[in-house]
Amino acid sequence: MTFHIHVSPLFRPFFWGFPIFLIVIDVLITRTWAQEVTFFRSRPDLSAPILDVTLNDADLVTPGYIFIAPYELENPGPYIYDNNGDLVWSGWGVSGAANVHGIHVCDYRGANHLCFFQGNQQKGYARGHGVIMDNHYRIVNSVQAGGGVPPSDMHEFNLANGGETALMTVYRQRQYDLSAFGVKSGLGWIMESIFQEVNVTTSEVIFEWRSLDHVDPSDSYTLPGSTDTSGDGLGKGTPWDYFHINSIDKNADGDYLISSRHTSCVYLISGKDGSIIWRLNGANSDFHLINFSFSQQHHARLHRSKSNATTTILTLFNNASNGFNNTAPFSTGQIIALDHIHKTATLLVSYASPTFPVSDPGNADVEVDNRPFLSSSQGNFQLLPNSHAFLNWGNLPSVSENLPDGPPIFFASLKTQWTMNYRAFRFNWTAEPHDSPAIYAYAHDRKPDTATSFYTSWNGATEVRWWRFWTAENRTGPFSPGTYVRKQGFETEYTDVGDDERTGPLGFVFAEAVDVYGKSLRNSSIVPVFVPSESLSAFCDDGDCGVATQLEFDDVLTNPPPASEGEPEEEQVGEPETDTKADEIQGTNGDGVPDIQVEEDTDDVTTSAGTSWLMWKWIIRAVALAGVVAVLLVSF
Repeated sequence: MTFHIHVSPLFRPFFWGFPIFLIVIDVLITRTWAQEVTFFRSRPDLSAPILDVTLNDADLVTPGYIFIAPYELENPGPYIYDNNGDLVWSGWGVSGAANVHGIHVCDYRGANHLCFFQGNQQKGYARGHGVIMDNHYRIVNSVQAGGGVPPSDMHEFNLANGGETALMTVYRQRQYDLSAFGVKSGLGWIMESIFQEVNVTTSEVIFEWRSLDHVDPSDSYTLPGSTDTSGDGLGKGTPWDYFHINSIDKNADGDYLISSRHTSCVYLISGKDGSIIWRLNGANSDFHLINFSFSQQHHARLHRSKSNATTTILTLFNNASNGFNNTAPFSTGQIIALDHIHKTATLLVSYASPTFPVSDPGNADVEVDNRPFLSSSQGNFQLLPNSHAFLNWGNLPSVSENLPDGPPIFFASLKTQWTMNYRAFRFNWTAEPHDSPAIYAYAHDRKPDTATSFYTSWNGATEVRWWRFWTAENRTGPFSPGTYVRKQGFETEYTDVGDDERTGPLGFVFAEAVDVYGKSLRNSSIVPVFVPSESLSAFCDDGDCGVATQLEFDDVLTNPPPASEGEPEEEQVGEPETDTKADEIQGTNGDGVPDIQVEEDTDDVTTSAGTSWLMWKWIIRAVALAGVVAVLLVSF
């Protein structure tokens, strides 16, 4: 039996477009919801991406913290992690609503601060400003580009001269004759790369350099319309990005080292007149590359302590790919020596990402090696003070550390799909947040001998070694001190097993943060112990209540329910009259740490954001499949 469906041509685009629309929605749901994130009972507002550490040679790894700023995820922003992958600080929301890039420790007015770019993401560049934050996580300065150019770009925000000035990149569209590059029907649009050194306080431009004044577009290896970020040159929104500046450094002579991704070239620029002193690689290299090559690179840096009058040592991250063309099978961090006498460039050391044995999906008994990463965008290479190499793998959101001669000793990846990270660094960092610790307390019922679970954290604090929990039956006290509990991870959990001799259940608690010497740092607010209602308690255990997954109404409510007895307004408490000072703690272990019984806490709880996202994905996929079938019936 043959049947035909007649659809007006007016509606046929709908039949084709609707399944495509559903597929796009499916991808967006995957990118938005399929993210494994942390969950903390004391800070349920924080949903930090999980940093999964798969290699950590603790005896060799450089001490310090990992600074990253992932984006294209649920909560983009600056983050700090320790070498175990535990969250130290979530800056989501603190830094502002826009994306953050390149968070690192910087010297500002003689003290360590955090510096990063904050702004709105565009295709291959950004619009925004530089941010300087102190070790209390307060923004102390915002730095803008000057001289009538667009807002600064994400690729570089780097302080110089002890924090008096800042190096910043700027991307500016302008009309240009591109008839030699396939844009012949009129003026085309080109993206000009600009860098500035500006006064941090006034944004006065101290030095400015513009690519079109010194580098001809014919030097570019990225033609109009050839990549996802090249632009086609046909409009203001799609200018041809022929140069693509992505790093700036400054030497002791006042000259500037810059990197251009799309010309695959590193330039030394005169700080006097902006002329090009030398080029490394690219179409007109002044050096012969003896034993290596690089392309589409990022993050070129000078190393003054290793250089002299005849030799320059620099590092860069060699992407070797732009996602469309590859010049090597994998990306590398490179240490390069320039011989200014013989005009040669020699690769001293190269670092690839670690490879790990994995099971062959076709044969579980066979192990194969992953290939090293080929990063098609972003990435950086930080040479640490001990000559270890710390690398960030860009659009593949992973970091690694290698010994000076090459072997990897650390590797970690963000457990989120589609997420990218422009730069990552390792630094020492000491901070005491302006905010106070947070605490959540839970008991299954109100009996005096019922166990009470405490969960506490202090977002961004680096000096906490112990927590002490203070409890009382009433908000006004008196509060009784509990045992010291060693801090572990971002959130510390401790369970008080209860006491038959109590006159009543624990009603109110606060947490006291204590440093390694026994000094009291800060107290949390006083909070009530949460006890579930009779109807809810069936879904709870001794540790906490489960998470609800659906709405259930036993009766139709004709009137709103009476207001429940909510948590009283939190009250900040001062430093208690306690025996927490080091000279009052009974016994030490020889280094100032209290010699006391330690209760180990459990690991951070993790969850997948949006537990119902799989259901919606399959519903959308089913409807999309039905739409495709309808299209086929209409078409044939």
